Parts: sequence; C-alpha cells; structure tokens
Amino acid sequence: MNMPRVNPEAKPAAAAAPYPAKRSRRGRTFRWIAIVILAIVTLVSIANWLWLLSGSNQWQLKIDKDGVQVYTMKTPGLEALKVRVVSKSSEFSIGTHLAPVLDESVQQDCSKWVTGCLSLRIVQPWDPRTHTNIVMWTIAMPGPLSPREILVQNQITQDPKTKAVTLETLAMPNRLPPDDCCVRIEHLNNVWRYSPLPDGSIQEEMVYDMAMGGAFPQLLLNLGAPAQLFNEVSVANPAKLRDRRYRSAHLDFIDDSGFAAH
Repeated sequence: MNMPRVNPEAKPAAAAAPYPAKRSRRGRTFRWIAIVILAIVTLVSIANWLWLLSGSNQWQLKIDKDGVQVYTMKTPGLEALKVRVVSKSSEFSIGTHLAPVLDESVQQDCSKWVTGCLSLRIVQPWDPRTHTNIVMWTIAMPGPLSPREILVQNQITQDPKTKAVTLETLAMPNRLPPDDCCVRIEHLNNVWRYSPLPDGSIQEEMVYDMAMGGAFPQLLLNLGAPAQLFNEVSVANPAKLRDRRYRSAHLDFIDDSGFAAH
C-alpha cells in the first residue's frame, strides 16, 4: 500500500479570517458617506457663492395684499436681502407711531414687542437734545444657537419742508464689551419713514436691513422676512399701537402740523 508523501517543509494552510470582508464593507460604507457629505458641502458652498454674486440691486414686489406692499432687493456681494414695506393708515397719529420708542416700560415685558425677547436694557435713556436713545435687546434663538444681543441706537429726525419723520435704528455692536453668553448683531440698519398724505393719512415705509450673524442660516431669514414683516406691519404693530398709553401721545419735538389729527 502506497502512503502519501509528506513534505516536511510545507506549512499548514492558514485558517480563513472571518472579519476582513465585513471590515472592508464597513470601510466602503464610510468612504461613501464621506463622499456624500463632501459633495453636499461643495454644492452648498457653490450655491452660497452664486447667491453672493447674484442680485439686480433693484426693488422687486413680493407681496401686495390688504393695502400693504412688500419688496425685496438683493445686492451683489451681500448675503442678506433688504426688505421694504409700504403701507398707508389713517388710524394712528404720528405721535402714536413713535411713542413706543420712548417708552421705557417696554422693558417689563419685551416679549410682547419682539418674539423671543429675554430682556431689554436701556443703555442710554432718551436724549431730548439729540433725539436718540440706545437700547439692547437680548433675543432667544432656536436649538443650539446662542441668543442674539441687538445693541442699537434709535434716532428720530424730521424734514422741515415735507414734515416727514424718520426713525433710524442702527447697530452699535462696540458700544458695550461683548458677552460670552450671546452673539452680538453687527449688521443692522432699519429705517421707518412716516410721511403725511393730502387725504390726512400717513404713509409708512420701512426698510429692513439685518444679518443675524454667527451660525444662523441667513437663507432662512431671507426666505421668512417678507412674510414676517408683512404680518408685523398689517397685524402685530397696529395691535400694539392701540394700547391706551399711546393713543393720545404727542411728542413736543415733532411738528405735527402736516399730519391730520387722529
């Protein structure tokens, strides 16, 4: 009987490893996930770049409803949209429109005036010489975002010829030292202009120009601002101005001879 020969130099065959195949599949999955994430980031970056370059620098009508017109303007090189709201009202006097700017009692419940308001601090009380005050709103933000501090100067001026009154709200981020609790708004320049009309009503024109800063997605603000400001002008603000504290308000430094009595 012939016995099989055994090669003494032959090495025993290695046992098949059960894990490398699974590890290989897992590695491919991670690579695909990384590629997808990179593609999304790239697309978002390209979209943001194209958005920055876009814009006609012209006002475009977005909403025309209930006597209120809302326009938007995109300026090349800027991420934020400007929004312009035009309306007409005969319900309120010019004093009523402006009285809340001087009302320090708003501090007691600022959330009635600004959604999500945590506090309102009077940094500089109303100065009858310069017709200015400086205030800081602290606003809560959703999710993991830090609250926003909106440190602004309000200034009221009047055109001696047309009698139109302008309220300008301008960001002053460096007026106070920064606070680690919050992100301080750096870009804000909102303007309200109240013009008397021949029929006794008042034309109200607001230009909204603001960026939330930090990690807040500016796209959301751009998309939501027109509808939100339409609601503010047509519903929310009139409801606040009907407060009995403001109904008969009169400001001595405003010449209201061009405005009809209300």
